[in-house]
Amino acid sequence: MRARHLTGITATTDVHSSLQRAPALLAHLHRARQRRLVVDSGDWFEGTGYHQLGGGNVERQILTRLYDAVVPGNHGFVNYLRDENLHRISVCVNVTGPDGNPAFPTVHRAAISGRRVAITGIIGPAAFDAIRVSQRPGLHLTDPAQALKRLAATTVGVDTWVLLSHAGFEHDLALADAVPHLNLIFAGHCHSDHRGPARAGRAVVLKGLEHARGYAQADLHPDGRWSADCQELSEHGTAPADLADIVNRIDGLTARLAEPLGAIALPWANTTPDRHALLTAVARHLHRQHRLPVVLSDSGLRPARLGTTLTNADLLALEPFANHLVIADAPADWPAWLRHHTAAYLAGPIASWPEVLPKGAHRVLTSDYIAETFLTGDRQPTGLMAADAVRAVLAPRLTPGPPRLPSLLPT
Repeated sequence: MRARHLTGITATTDVHSSLQRAPALLAHLHRARQRRLVVDSGDWFEGTGYHQLGGGNVERQILTRLYDAVVPGNHGFVNYLRDENLHRISVCVNVTGPDGNPAFPTVHRAAISGRRVAITGIIGPAAFDAIRVSQRPGLHLTDPAQALKRLAATTVGVDTWVLLSHAGFEHDLALADAVPHLNLIFAGHCHSDHRGPARAGRAVVLKGLEHARGYAQADLHPDGRWSADCQELSEHGTAPADLADIVNRIDGLTARLAEPLGAIALPWANTTPDRHALLTAVARHLHRQHRLPVVLSDSGLRPARLGTTLTNADLLALEPFANHLVIADAPADWPAWLRHHTAAYLAGPIASWPEVLPKGAHRVLTSDYIAETFLTGDRQPTGLMAADAVRAVLAPRLTPGPPRLPSLLPT
Protein backbone atom coordinates (compact mmCIF):
# COMPACT_ATOMS: atom_id res chain seq x y z
CA MET A 1 0.00 0.00 0.00
CA ARG A 2 1.29 3.45 -0.92
CA ALA A 3 2.17 5.55 2.12
CA ARG A 4 -0.35 8.26 2.95
CA HIS A 5 1.02 11.77 3.49
CA LEU A 6 -1.74 13.26 5.64
CA THR A 7 -2.54 16.95 5.86
CA GLY A 8 -5.88 16.86 7.67
CA ILE A 9 -8.96 14.98 8.86
CA THR A 10 -12.38 14.26 7.33
CA ALA A 11 -15.15 13.41 9.80
CA THR A 12 -18.70 12.10 9.53
CA THR A 13 -21.29 11.65 12.25
CA ASP A 14 -24.77 10.20 12.78
CA VAL A 15 -24.99 8.54 9.38
CA HIS A 16 -27.72 6.24 10.75
CA SER A 17 -27.51 3.68 7.95
CA SER A 18 -28.44 6.25 5.29
CA LEU A 19 -27.15 3.94 2.58
CA GLN A 20 -29.36 5.54 -0.06
CA ARG A 21 -26.65 8.23 -0.14
CA ALA A 22 -23.80 5.74 -0.06
CA PRO A 23 -22.34 6.14 -3.60
CA ALA A 24 -21.61 9.84 -3.07
CA LEU A 25 -20.30 9.25 0.45
CA LEU A 26 -18.11 6.31 -0.57
CA ALA A 27 -16.67 8.25 -3.50
CA HIS A 28 -15.80 11.20 -1.28
CA LEU A 29 -14.28 9.17 1.55
CA HIS A 30 -12.23 7.13 -0.88
CA ARG A 31 -10.74 10.34 -2.31
CA ALA A 32 -10.33 11.93 1.11
CA ARG A 33 -8.28 9.00 2.39
CA GLN A 34 -5.44 9.92 0.05
CA ARG A 35 -4.59 13.02 2.09
CA ARG A 36 -6.79 12.87 5.18
CA LEU A 37 -7.44 10.70 8.17
CA VAL A 38 -11.08 9.52 7.99
CA VAL A 39 -12.97 9.42 11.31
CA ASP A 40 -16.52 9.19 12.65
CA SER A 41 -18.24 10.49 15.78
CA GLY A 42 -20.73 7.65 16.25
CA ASP A 43 -24.16 6.32 15.26
CA TRP A 44 -23.25 4.96 11.84
CA PHE A 45 -25.82 2.21 12.51
CA GLU A 46 -29.64 2.07 12.70
CA GLY A 47 -32.20 4.51 11.39
CA THR A 48 -33.29 3.05 8.03
CA GLY A 49 -34.54 -0.22 6.61
CA TYR A 50 -31.09 -0.87 5.20
CA HIS A 51 -29.88 -1.72 8.68
CA GLN A 52 -32.76 -4.07 9.46
CA LEU A 53 -32.60 -5.87 6.13
CA GLY A 54 -28.81 -6.07 6.04
CA GLY A 55 -28.17 -6.66 9.72
CA GLY A 56 -25.50 -3.92 9.81
CA ASN A 57 -23.12 -5.93 7.61
CA VAL A 58 -22.76 -3.22 4.96
CA GLU A 59 -22.18 -0.55 7.58
CA ARG A 60 -19.43 -2.61 9.22
CA GLN A 61 -17.75 -3.14 5.85
CA ILE A 62 -17.74 0.58 5.10
CA LEU A 63 -16.37 1.50 8.51
CA THR A 64 -13.59 -1.07 8.54
CA ARG A 65 -12.50 -0.44 4.94
CA LEU A 66 -12.65 3.35 4.77
CA TYR A 67 -12.23 4.70 8.31
CA ASP A 68 -9.13 5.11 10.46
CA ALA A 69 -10.74 5.85 13.83
CA VAL A 70 -14.32 5.91 15.15
CA VAL A 71 -16.01 6.48 18.48
CA PRO A 72 -18.88 4.13 19.34
CA GLY A 73 -22.36 5.62 19.31
CA ASN A 74 -25.37 4.48 21.29
CA HIS A 75 -27.04 3.19 18.10
CA GLY A 76 -25.42 -0.08 17.09
CA PHE A 77 -23.13 0.04 20.12
CA VAL A 78 -22.88 -3.74 20.25
CA ASN A 79 -21.20 -3.76 16.82
CA TYR A 80 -18.23 -1.82 18.18
CA LEU A 81 -17.86 -4.38 20.98
CA ARG A 82 -18.28 -7.63 19.06
CA ASP A 83 -16.79 -6.99 15.63
CA GLU A 84 -13.04 -7.49 16.02
CA ASN A 85 -12.08 -5.30 13.07
CA LEU A 86 -14.41 -2.49 14.10
CA HIS A 87 -13.28 -2.69 17.72
CA ARG A 88 -9.68 -2.32 16.52
CA ILE A 89 -10.35 1.13 15.00
CA SER A 90 -12.64 2.30 17.82
CA VAL A 91 -11.38 4.85 20.34
CA CYS A 92 -13.09 5.67 23.63
CA VAL A 93 -11.49 6.74 26.87
CA ASN A 94 -14.46 6.90 29.27
CA VAL A 95 -16.09 3.45 29.02
CA THR A 96 -14.57 0.79 31.25
CA GLY A 97 -15.20 -2.93 31.63
CA PRO A 98 -15.92 -4.96 34.78
CA ASP A 99 -12.20 -5.05 35.56
CA GLY A 100 -11.93 -1.26 35.44
CA ASN A 101 -9.83 -1.26 32.28
CA PRO A 102 -10.88 0.62 29.13
CA ALA A 103 -13.41 -1.32 27.04
CA PHE A 104 -11.94 0.13 23.82
CA PRO A 105 -8.58 1.37 22.59
CA THR A 106 -8.07 4.85 23.99
CA VAL A 107 -5.78 6.53 21.44
CA HIS A 108 -5.17 6.43 17.70
CA ARG A 109 -1.89 8.09 16.72
CA ALA A 110 -1.10 9.63 13.34
CA ALA A 111 1.41 11.95 11.73
CA ILE A 112 -0.36 14.87 10.06
CA SER A 113 1.54 17.73 8.42
CA GLY A 114 4.67 16.62 10.24
CA ARG A 115 3.06 16.83 13.68
CA ARG A 116 2.23 14.07 16.15
CA VAL A 117 -1.55 13.81 16.49
CA ALA A 118 -3.47 11.81 19.12
CA ILE A 119 -7.13 10.99 18.42
CA THR A 120 -9.35 9.78 21.24
CA GLY A 121 -13.11 9.54 21.84
CA ILE A 122 -15.80 9.87 24.50
CA ILE A 123 -19.46 8.90 24.88
CA GLY A 124 -21.69 11.33 26.75
CA PRO A 125 -23.85 10.25 29.70
CA ALA A 126 -27.15 10.68 27.82
CA ALA A 127 -25.90 8.58 24.91
CA PHE A 128 -24.55 5.86 27.21
CA ASP A 129 -27.82 5.67 29.14
CA ALA A 130 -29.68 5.19 25.84
CA ILE A 131 -27.80 1.94 25.12
CA ARG A 132 -29.77 -1.14 26.03
CA VAL A 133 -28.45 -2.59 29.27
CA SER A 134 -28.08 -6.02 27.63
CA GLN A 135 -25.75 -4.47 25.02
CA ARG A 136 -23.36 -3.00 27.59
CA PRO A 137 -23.03 -5.78 30.18
CA GLY A 138 -20.69 -4.84 32.98
CA LEU A 139 -19.62 -1.61 31.31
CA HIS A 140 -19.38 1.66 33.20
CA LEU A 141 -19.16 5.30 32.16
CA THR A 142 -16.64 7.67 33.73
CA ASP A 143 -16.72 11.45 33.60
CA PRO A 144 -15.46 12.54 30.15
CA ALA A 145 -13.41 15.49 31.38
CA GLN A 146 -11.66 13.50 34.10
CA ALA A 147 -10.98 10.59 31.75
CA LEU A 148 -9.48 12.92 29.14
CA LYS A 149 -7.24 14.63 31.67
CA ARG A 150 -5.95 11.29 32.99
CA LEU A 151 -5.25 10.11 29.45
CA ALA A 152 -3.28 13.25 28.60
CA ALA A 153 -1.24 12.94 31.78
CA THR A 154 -0.08 9.44 30.83
CA THR A 155 0.42 9.95 27.07
CA VAL A 156 3.73 11.34 25.83
CA GLY A 157 4.93 12.55 22.46
CA VAL A 158 1.77 14.39 21.34
CA ASP A 159 1.73 17.75 19.59
CA THR A 160 -2.04 18.13 19.19
CA TRP A 161 -5.15 16.38 20.56
CA VAL A 162 -8.28 15.53 18.55
CA LEU A 163 -11.49 14.33 20.19
CA LEU A 164 -14.29 12.33 18.57
CA SER A 165 -17.28 13.01 20.79
CA HIS A 166 -20.65 11.31 20.89
CA ALA A 167 -22.15 13.65 23.46
CA GLY A 168 -23.69 16.67 21.69
CA PHE A 169 -22.43 20.01 20.42
CA GLU A 170 -23.32 22.04 23.54
CA HIS A 171 -21.74 19.39 25.74
CA ASP A 172 -18.55 19.61 23.71
CA LEU A 173 -18.33 23.39 24.00
CA ALA A 174 -18.37 23.02 27.80
CA LEU A 175 -15.96 20.10 27.62
CA ALA A 176 -13.46 22.16 25.63
CA ASP A 177 -13.50 24.81 28.36
CA ALA A 178 -12.91 22.14 31.01
CA VAL A 179 -10.15 20.24 29.20
CA PRO A 180 -7.52 22.74 28.04
CA HIS A 181 -5.28 20.32 26.14
CA LEU A 182 -7.94 19.60 23.45
CA ASN A 183 -7.30 21.30 20.10
CA LEU A 184 -10.02 19.93 17.82
CA ILE A 185 -13.39 18.31 18.60
CA PHE A 186 -15.64 16.57 16.10
CA ALA A 187 -19.10 16.50 17.69
CA GLY A 188 -21.91 13.99 17.28
CA HIS A 189 -25.14 12.65 18.79
CA CYS A 190 -27.03 15.93 19.21
CA HIS A 191 -29.08 16.08 15.95
CA SER A 192 -29.05 19.87 16.16
CA ASP A 193 -28.45 22.61 13.63
CA HIS A 194 -25.31 23.72 15.48
CA ARG A 195 -22.36 22.73 13.33
CA GLY A 196 -19.70 25.33 13.93
CA PRO A 197 -16.84 25.66 13.62
CA ALA A 198 -16.92 27.33 17.03
CA ARG A 199 -14.13 28.26 19.40
CA ALA A 200 -14.21 27.00 23.00
CA GLY A 201 -11.23 26.87 25.31
CA ARG A 202 -8.27 26.20 23.03
CA ALA A 203 -10.30 23.99 20.71
CA VAL A 204 -12.23 24.25 17.48
CA VAL A 205 -15.58 22.41 17.73
CA LEU A 206 -17.52 21.36 14.63
CA LYS A 207 -19.98 18.75 13.40
CA GLY A 208 -20.67 17.45 9.90
CA LEU A 209 -24.12 17.17 8.37
CA GLU A 210 -25.92 14.05 9.56
CA HIS A 211 -27.53 11.20 7.59
CA ALA A 212 -24.64 11.15 5.09
CA ARG A 213 -25.57 14.61 3.82
CA GLY A 214 -22.13 16.06 4.49
CA TYR A 215 -18.94 16.00 6.51
CA ALA A 216 -16.62 18.12 8.60
CA GLN A 217 -12.99 18.60 7.71
CA ALA A 218 -9.95 20.17 9.30
CA ASP A 219 -6.44 20.91 8.02
CA LEU A 220 -3.42 20.98 10.29
CA HIS A 221 -0.88 23.65 9.43
CA PRO A 222 2.84 23.21 10.15
CA ASP A 223 2.61 25.79 12.96
CA GLY A 224 0.07 23.57 14.78
CA ARG A 225 -3.00 25.63 13.91
CA TRP A 226 -6.18 23.86 12.80
CA SER A 227 -8.46 25.38 10.16
CA ALA A 228 -11.85 23.72 9.88
CA ASP A 229 -15.16 23.86 8.04
CA CYS A 230 -18.25 21.81 7.13
CA GLN A 231 -19.21 20.73 3.64
CA GLU A 232 -22.37 19.33 2.03
CA LEU A 233 -22.09 16.26 -0.17
CA SER A 234 -23.47 16.09 -3.68
CA GLU A 235 -26.44 13.75 -3.95
CA HIS A 236 -24.71 11.98 -6.81
CA GLY A 237 -21.41 10.17 -7.01
CA THR A 238 -19.79 7.05 -8.34
CA ALA A 239 -18.07 4.76 -5.89
CA PRO A 240 -14.65 3.42 -6.95
CA ALA A 241 -14.36 -0.03 -8.51
CA ASP A 242 -12.73 -1.57 -5.45
CA LEU A 243 -15.91 -0.83 -3.47
CA ALA A 244 -18.22 -2.35 -6.10
CA ASP A 245 -19.09 -5.29 -3.85
CA ILE A 246 -20.48 -2.88 -1.24
CA VAL A 247 -22.48 -0.96 -3.84
CA ASN A 248 -23.95 -4.21 -5.22
CA ARG A 249 -25.12 -5.25 -1.76
CA ILE A 250 -26.72 -1.84 -1.24
CA ASP A 251 -28.49 -2.11 -4.60
CA GLY A 252 -29.91 -5.47 -3.57
CA LEU A 253 -31.24 -4.03 -0.32
CA THR A 254 -32.70 -1.05 -2.19
CA ALA A 255 -34.71 -3.39 -4.41
CA ARG A 256 -36.11 -5.23 -1.41
CA LEU A 257 -37.02 -1.98 0.32
CA ALA A 258 -39.08 -0.92 -2.71
CA GLU A 259 -41.41 -3.94 -2.41
CA PRO A 260 -45.05 -2.83 -1.78
CA LEU A 261 -46.96 -4.02 1.28
CA GLY A 262 -50.41 -2.58 0.57
CA ALA A 263 -52.56 0.52 0.24
CA ILE A 264 -52.25 3.11 3.03
CA ALA A 265 -55.53 3.93 4.74
CA LEU A 266 -56.84 7.39 5.46
CA PRO A 267 -55.94 9.52 7.35
CA TRP A 268 -52.32 8.38 6.96
CA ALA A 269 -51.99 8.50 3.15
CA ASN A 270 -49.91 11.36 1.70
CA THR A 271 -48.84 12.56 5.16
CA THR A 272 -45.89 12.54 7.50
CA PRO A 273 -47.70 10.87 10.41
CA ASP A 274 -47.47 12.53 13.79
CA ARG A 275 -45.50 10.00 15.82
CA HIS A 276 -47.60 10.30 18.95
CA ALA A 277 -50.89 10.03 17.05
CA LEU A 278 -49.67 6.99 15.13
CA LEU A 279 -48.34 5.26 18.27
CA THR A 280 -51.58 5.95 20.11
CA ALA A 281 -53.45 4.28 17.26
CA VAL A 282 -50.99 1.37 17.43
CA ALA A 283 -51.49 1.08 21.20
CA ARG A 284 -55.27 1.07 20.74
CA HIS A 285 -54.98 -1.63 18.06
CA LEU A 286 -52.78 -3.82 20.26
CA HIS A 287 -55.07 -3.34 23.26
CA ARG A 288 -58.08 -4.50 21.24
CA GLN A 289 -56.18 -7.57 20.07
CA HIS A 290 -54.50 -8.65 23.30
CA ARG A 291 -56.62 -7.12 26.07
CA LEU A 292 -53.62 -5.75 27.90
CA PRO A 293 -52.71 -2.13 28.67
CA VAL A 294 -50.16 -0.97 26.09
CA VAL A 295 -47.24 1.39 26.80
CA LEU A 296 -45.07 2.64 23.92
CA SER A 297 -42.55 5.45 23.45
CA ASP A 298 -42.55 8.09 20.72
CA SER A 299 -38.79 7.55 20.46
CA GLY A 300 -39.54 4.16 18.90
CA LEU A 301 -40.68 5.83 15.68
CA ARG A 302 -39.04 8.21 13.23
CA PRO A 303 -40.80 10.73 10.95
CA ALA A 304 -41.30 9.50 7.38
CA ARG A 305 -43.28 10.87 4.48
CA LEU A 306 -45.88 8.42 3.16
CA GLY A 307 -47.61 8.20 -0.21
CA THR A 308 -50.57 5.98 -1.00
CA THR A 309 -48.79 2.59 -1.02
CA LEU A 310 -46.88 1.29 1.97
CA THR A 311 -43.48 -0.19 1.10
CA ASN A 312 -40.86 -1.98 3.14
CA ALA A 313 -38.84 1.24 2.99
CA ASP A 314 -41.74 3.26 4.44
CA LEU A 315 -42.38 0.82 7.25
CA LEU A 316 -38.75 0.46 8.24
CA ALA A 317 -38.17 4.21 8.01
CA LEU A 318 -41.01 4.71 10.47
CA GLU A 319 -39.84 1.91 12.80
CA PRO A 320 -36.13 1.40 12.09
CA PHE A 321 -35.15 -0.17 15.43
CA ALA A 322 -36.68 -3.67 15.18
CA ASN A 323 -38.37 -3.35 18.56
CA HIS A 324 -39.95 -6.56 19.82
CA LEU A 325 -43.11 -6.50 21.93
CA VAL A 326 -43.02 -8.10 25.36
CA ILE A 327 -45.31 -8.43 28.36
CA ALA A 328 -43.75 -6.78 31.40
CA ASP A 329 -44.62 -5.84 34.96
CA ALA A 330 -46.56 -2.58 35.08
CA PRO A 331 -45.08 0.41 36.92
CA ALA A 332 -46.22 0.34 40.56
CA ASP A 333 -47.10 4.04 40.44
CA TRP A 334 -48.09 4.84 36.85
CA PRO A 335 -48.57 8.65 37.27
CA ALA A 336 -45.21 9.04 39.02
CA TRP A 337 -43.44 6.80 36.47
CA LEU A 338 -44.97 8.74 33.60
CA ARG A 339 -44.05 12.14 35.07
CA HIS A 340 -40.46 11.09 35.75
CA HIS A 341 -39.71 9.52 32.38
CA THR A 342 -41.42 12.12 30.23
CA ALA A 343 -40.03 15.09 32.18
CA ALA A 344 -36.49 13.76 31.81
CA TYR A 345 -37.23 12.66 28.23
CA LEU A 346 -35.87 9.25 29.14
CA ALA A 347 -38.55 7.10 27.57
CA GLY A 348 -41.14 9.55 26.30
CA PRO A 349 -43.34 11.10 25.34
CA ILE A 350 -45.36 7.98 26.13
CA ALA A 351 -48.29 6.70 24.06
CA SER A 352 -50.55 4.33 25.98
CA TRP A 353 -53.94 2.69 25.74
CA PRO A 354 -55.90 3.13 27.86
CA GLU A 355 -54.33 6.53 28.26
CA VAL A 356 -54.50 6.10 32.03
CA LEU A 357 -53.35 2.72 33.25
CA PRO A 358 -56.29 0.91 34.93
CA LYS A 359 -56.08 0.52 38.70
CA GLY A 360 -54.78 -2.88 39.59
CA ALA A 361 -53.04 -3.41 36.24
CA HIS A 362 -50.11 -5.71 36.89
CA ARG A 363 -48.86 -6.40 33.35
CA VAL A 364 -48.43 -4.23 30.25
CA LEU A 365 -47.63 -4.88 26.61
CA THR A 366 -44.63 -2.75 25.66
CA SER A 367 -41.41 -2.71 23.65
CA ASP A 368 -38.41 -4.71 24.75
CA TYR A 369 -36.43 -1.47 24.93
CA ILE A 370 -38.81 0.14 27.46
CA ALA A 371 -39.11 -3.08 29.45
CA GLU A 372 -35.38 -3.62 29.62
CA THR A 373 -34.39 -0.03 30.28
CA PHE A 374 -37.19 1.54 32.33
CA LEU A 375 -39.21 -1.25 33.95
CA THR A 376 -38.36 -3.89 36.52
CA GLY A 377 -39.46 -7.48 36.89
CA ASP A 378 -39.85 -10.34 34.46
CA ARG A 379 -40.39 -9.97 30.72
CA GLN A 380 -42.34 -12.40 28.58
CA PRO A 381 -41.64 -12.44 24.81
CA THR A 382 -44.70 -12.37 22.56
CA GLY A 383 -43.13 -13.08 19.15
CA LEU A 384 -44.63 -9.81 17.90
CA MET A 385 -42.74 -6.85 16.49
CA ALA A 386 -43.68 -3.20 16.77
CA ALA A 387 -43.33 -2.75 13.01
CA ASP A 388 -46.07 -5.32 12.36
CA ALA A 389 -48.49 -3.38 14.57
CA VAL A 390 -47.58 -0.16 12.75
CA ARG A 391 -48.20 -1.90 9.46
CA ALA A 392 -51.60 -3.19 10.62
CA VAL A 393 -52.69 0.36 11.48
CA LEU A 394 -51.42 1.98 8.29
CA ALA A 395 -52.62 -0.72 5.90
CA PRO A 396 -55.47 -2.52 7.73
CA ARG A 397 -56.90 -4.21 4.63
CA LEU A 398 -53.88 -6.46 4.28
CA THR A 399 -54.58 -10.19 4.41
CA PRO A 400 -54.05 -11.34 8.01
CA GLY A 401 -51.05 -13.54 8.58
CA PRO A 402 -48.01 -14.10 10.77
CA PRO A 403 -45.55 -11.24 11.31
CA ARG A 404 -43.65 -10.62 8.11
CA LEU A 405 -40.74 -8.53 9.33
CA PRO A 406 -38.64 -11.43 10.61
CA SER A 407 -38.84 -13.02 7.16
CA LEU A 408 -37.25 -9.88 5.72
CA LEU A 409 -34.14 -10.25 7.83
CA PRO A 410 -31.12 -12.09 6.41
CA THR A 411 -31.09 -15.84 6.87
